[in-house]
Amino acid sequence: MEAKGRALRVTHNTDILHRSEPRLSEASDSVTYVGDLLTFAINPASRVLALRPGPRRGLLRGTSATSWYDTGCSLEGTDPVRAIAAYERALVGCPGHADAHNNLGRLRHAAGAPAVAEGHYRLAICADPNVALYWFNLGVAVEDQGRCAEGIAAYERAIEIDGNAADAHFNLARLLELAGRRAGDDMMLQRAVRHLLRYRNLTKRNAGAR
Repeated sequence: MEAKGRALRVTHNTDILHRSEPRLSEASDSVTYVGDLLTFAINPASRVLALRPGPRRGLLRGTSATSWYDTGCSLEGTDPVRAIAAYERALVGCPGHADAHNNLGRLRHAAGAPAVAEGHYRLAICADPNVALYWFNLGVAVEDQGRCAEGIAAYERAIEIDGNAADAHFNLARLLELAGRRAGDDMMLQRAVRHLLRYRNLTKRNAGAR
């Protein structure tokens, strides 16, 4: 039986501001400065560059963290490399964007870097510890690194938050069965059976609701 995984989409908003700069139109030995945020112009009589007051330059709105996040979500199915870059840009604008960390972790995990993925899942949990999905994905990442006890703890936490997390019940049943057989622990095997039954009931219910 293989571990299962999911991803989630949510939005946040952080703007990046840029200031435009005045441009020098011509060189000269003498320059007169007048005011603030000005444009350069030639004085024909004196051949002196004078700064004439021009319209104040406003602030320009950059691409927001939310926009980069949405771009990443839209690219995941067709261009995961660009999706990773978009999520990374979102995190530059909003380092606490939990769902960007989660999705970036999933892509890194799929690319064969579970340790990197684990870091992103943990950052997502730090930003919002009450999302079952982040704990579930963390469980998959640590399990794939051979740390089954940590995987069990992560899946159990996911189920504490959301008792209907079917995939968490399935993965937890697998690990409990493996650990129970190795240790000869009948109680652990019974727990595995309970979670497997819960998984089957949830999947049947979900199939019937479609």
